[in-house]
Amino acid sequence: MPNATTIATAAAAKADKVAKAKAKVLRQRNNENSTKFFAAAMVGIMVIFILFHWTRIAFKTYERRRSGKATFLKFPVRITRVIRSVLIRKLPLFTSTGHALVFVGYLAATIAITFTKMDWTSPLKYLAKRLGWISVANLGLVTFLSLKNTPLAFLTAYSYERLNVLHRIAGYSLVISMILHATIYLAAAIRVGEIYTFREDDQVVGIIAGFLMLLSVALAVLVRKMRYEIFYVTHVVLFIVIIILVGMHRPDFTQKAVIGIIVIGSLWFADRVIRSLRTLFFSFGNTATLTPLPHGGTRVVLRKSPGRAVPGTHCFLWIPGVRALESHPFTITSTKPLELVVAAYDGFTRDLHAAAVKNPGQTLKASIDGPYGNIPNFANFTKVVLIAGGSGASFTVGIAIDILRKLGTSQTTTIEFIWTVREPEMLEWFSEQLKELTDSPLVNVHLFSTRSSTSDNTLVSHTSDEENNSSIDPPPSSKNSHDIEKQIASPVSSADVVYSPQSGRPDITTIVNEIVEKAEDNDRVVVAACGPDSLMKATRSIVAKNIKVDGPSIELHVEQFGW
Repeated sequence: MPNATTIATAAAAKADKVAKAKAKVLRQRNNENSTKFFAAAMVGIMVIFILFHWTRIAFKTYERRRSGKATFLKFPVRITRVIRSVLIRKLPLFTSTGHALVFVGYLAATIAITFTKMDWTSPLKYLAKRLGWISVANLGLVTFLSLKNTPLAFLTAYSYERLNVLHRIAGYSLVISMILHATIYLAAAIRVGEIYTFREDDQVVGIIAGFLMLLSVALAVLVRKMRYEIFYVTHVVLFIVIIILVGMHRPDFTQKAVIGIIVIGSLWFADRVIRSLRTLFFSFGNTATLTPLPHGGTRVVLRKSPGRAVPGTHCFLWIPGVRALESHPFTITSTKPLELVVAAYDGFTRDLHAAAVKNPGQTLKASIDGPYGNIPNFANFTKVVLIAGGSGASFTVGIAIDILRKLGTSQTTTIEFIWTVREPEMLEWFSEQLKELTDSPLVNVHLFSTRSSTSDNTLVSHTSDEENNSSIDPPPSSKNSHDIEKQIASPVSSADVVYSPQSGRPDITTIVNEIVEKAEDNDRVVVAACGPDSLMKATRSIVAKNIKVDGPSIELHVEQFGW
């Protein structure tokens, strides 16, 4: 018969076992909750943007209907103007102060959730596990921010390309949390003499997934700007493999991590299916006509256009006769018919231009996926300032022409059109549109060239025979060109007008200051810009300085190169 000591020992062991089991269940629940809290925090940040966006729309709509006489809105309008004058400013390492604040909120939420309700009885092991869950949560956020068909496009007016900077930040954070998860787990295993566990199958696939994440980041840093197409293909392939390996790393459905991985993979797959079906639909009876342009430009005119397409948005162009397995984003300049102008850099754009030079006017089977992007209704503004650098005019030209056609005989809106090019010959890309703009009393056209003409005339008008015999080398690659082929797009054809651009670069500060100074308090001014980083930085700065508590309403819309 067992004595009292034996019974007490057995009871204590049983109680300890029960306590450990309860502690394990509690840790599992807290880890699962950490991903829910992470998701809630991210949704909370998104809700702030959603409320801010729709509140501003409601205010502006009401104020327009009252012709600016809604006096009770003056205080909230003043508050939002002060906030916006800060948020749109460029900061080092960030597109804007607003992006920096989002990052700070994201970072604070991630750190807080990582250390909330942690079991510190075995700090290395349990912290490593929590970081594993945070990594899964980050993987979900990275995937959500990469979706082309994102609900945020409607809810916040931020389309996928404007969320790309946050997608990259979340990606870097994912890799950091993964590295911490692996190294701390390794340290814990070494401390208790369990290093052999890293040879288990589920651990091996996790290690491989980690190295592939590091490879993906390395490609993003080293290859993305130089060879975007190589980066993109490898990025997608690595993502698919990583998702599979992470699922195999934690395959137990009772622990629920694999369920999250399945949801993440399903989101990405659904987005791909939607895009593929749309491309398939617009491929029936659709063709693209190619025409070569000076300095590596190619005009693409498609037979079919999506009904929701408007100038300034963009679509993914697929021409299997050029590259069967690739589609690339380009800005829409005109929709009837759908027209794009593509500048040749390398990869698809280089091959597209070569096909146009080899056989000008040829028609190839084509399709599109889109449109994507959100732009304001520029016809609702009294003063529109359009600023473009180089091929960024593919964005501003289409908007300017679209505004004129919407306004008709109305004199309520004036347009300042500013375009800077390297070589004056590039102006011929949009010669017909420039003629229409200069002929309109509503438009002031300012053209600038940073280099002298490479021909006798400032702008040479080509005949069809000249185009057939042309052999134009593409311009040298820039550090941003491979990353945003969307930057290039719009129609062009010959014109008899010769334009003489001013030498040098425009003084954006003086131009915007003069426009704002001459504006009435009830005017609505919008500045839309597309071009290289330096031009966008200058535009952000001067618009931010001109957003004042009293005076005209000023909006900024930037299509940044390099997303």
